[in-house]
Amino acid sequence: MTQSDDLFLGFDLSTQQLKIISTYSNLKHHSTYRVDFDSELGLKYGIKKGVKSIESTGEIFAPVEMWIDALDICFTKMQNDEFPFNKVKAMSGSCQQHGSVYWSNEAPELLSNLTFEKSLKDQLCPNAFTFQTSPNWQDHSTGPELEAFEKSVNGCHNLSIITGSRAHYRFTGTQIRKLSTRINPELYHKTFKISLISSFLSSLLSNKITNIEESDGCGMNLYDIPNSKYNDELLSVAAGVHPIIDNCNDLQKTQDGINELKEKLGPIEPVGSKSIGVIGKYFVSKYGFNSNCQIYSFTGDNLATILALPLSNNDILVSMGTSTTVLLVTDQYKPSENYHVFKHPTLKNHYMGMLCYCNGALAREKIRDKLNESLNISTKNSWDEFNSILDKSKPLNGKNEIGIYFPIGEIIPNAKPCERRFKFNENDKKLIELKNLDSSNWSIQDDVNSIIESQALSCRLRVGPMLESSSSSSSTEEENKSLNENELEILDRLHKYSESIQSDGAIQSNKALVSKPNKVFYVGGSSNNRSILNKYCSILGALQGNFKIDLGDACALGGCYKSLWSYKCEIEGLKDDYGVWLSNSFDWDGGVEKLNAPDLWDEYVDGVGLLSIAELQLEK
Repeated sequence: MTQSDDLFLGFDLSTQQLKIISTYSNLKHHSTYRVDFDSELGLKYGIKKGVKSIESTGEIFAPVEMWIDALDICFTKMQNDEFPFNKVKAMSGSCQQHGSVYWSNEAPELLSNLTFEKSLKDQLCPNAFTFQTSPNWQDHSTGPELEAFEKSVNGCHNLSIITGSRAHYRFTGTQIRKLSTRINPELYHKTFKISLISSFLSSLLSNKITNIEESDGCGMNLYDIPNSKYNDELLSVAAGVHPIIDNCNDLQKTQDGINELKEKLGPIEPVGSKSIGVIGKYFVSKYGFNSNCQIYSFTGDNLATILALPLSNNDILVSMGTSTTVLLVTDQYKPSENYHVFKHPTLKNHYMGMLCYCNGALAREKIRDKLNESLNISTKNSWDEFNSILDKSKPLNGKNEIGIYFPIGEIIPNAKPCERRFKFNENDKKLIELKNLDSSNWSIQDDVNSIIESQALSCRLRVGPMLESSSSSSSTEEENKSLNENELEILDRLHKYSESIQSDGAIQSNKALVSKPNKVFYVGGSSNNRSILNKYCSILGALQGNFKIDLGDACALGGCYKSLWSYKCEIEGLKDDYGVWLSNSFDWDGGVEKLNAPDLWDEYVDGVGLLSIAELQLEK
């Protein structure tokens, strides 16, 4: 393939840095630039790890001016390197999710009249904003607001059905309510527009306030995902005019408050490949961008991550770090209060499911350390013996047993810290808890296998409903007719544990219990441990292969790829959907390793049943 000189930019405005990556039209890397907030701007803005914190209130936030400053600094670095700005055809990118930026009435005029003779921050700060800081995703100061949001729709389950998530401290809706009711109602009312950080950055680049992108907008607890519009009930909560929560007896005042917030948020930018504008005159004059350089909507960081890989329907990305994150592309809207569902940023009628486990590598390392200590292994952090045991292990230790290990409180399932071990008694069909760790009933060697299995089985149990075919029949009888003999046998095995296998309070359909992912991609620190990786592959049972990949710049790359695909669709007439296009264009031979782990999916069916009933005994 001949390499064109055309370039495409991807941005990643994360908590601790701004990164800009450029690629050619064949996806080959061109260059990477970054601004590290702590080392380059820490003293100037008084931040640590990219944020400021008020410990007494739980507030964690960042100065908006710092981000604006960083954009000029990063472009100046590129300019000093004689970066060919004029060859950039399009750009997109990602930003930390849920944070919000509050524009003043002066903002539109200030943005449209920027001059290259002054810096961005000197022309925009502070007058372009009502609030000078943006809440960070780590913020946990909105406890009263969480209660208000969930109460307004009769609980967290109903809120997750509407918005894809239960109420969270960091979500935009709770942050808006905090400002509108507790912090500074006057400044809230003076706010002209509210952006997510993603639409804030695209606004800077286009020199006009751009709309919130639909998939990122799903992380607000305000957007009604099934109906593709803002939910008036939740808007009234965020605006502080809810009839019950705020004792607002004036229906006109409630409606006025809803309308005011709708105006501040503006219309949603729908998922797709449509340009939201061209690069602003400031950047054309100062850095030499081509005035026709297209800007495509920016999205959230997790959403951009799935755009960095050729993930199509029913493909999974497992990030194996200190915590474990599972991202899933699905055509099923199956929300739960214990995880998140967003609209997919490029595929219409598709979603991104997101499971976030607190206990990942930390829990595994604790078992490893106990094992090494019991065997008097001098190198405490050695995985050698752990991996040796794991490689020789049998499913469920060959004894139909499972352990659950939460050194810290878990989100999925919602449970307090615990270390519990269970065995299923085949004679009376009951789950027995094994209280003592000793050689007669359970050894530390059993823990080695069990911790990896229980973590992988939890992923398998919870992705099932989102993998379920959209053509599933409504009745159990009709559904069973569509199952093959092996699948019916699997269901028979599961029913000895419970007639209704469930997760997080929801009963799973038969089709969900036998659904398998197509491709599974593994990233993160623990994906370098082949013994752990093989166990995950065996349990998740990918139909079209398991892959290990280094995904260090995923968010920025996702932005690059989104801008390139969008440009090809809009300018060159490409008809392929995003997943098909990226799969065809992706360099499968460069940095992607196909794994040859055995598929033992059938052998772990009992583990699904065991885990389902064991989790019911955990203390919330």
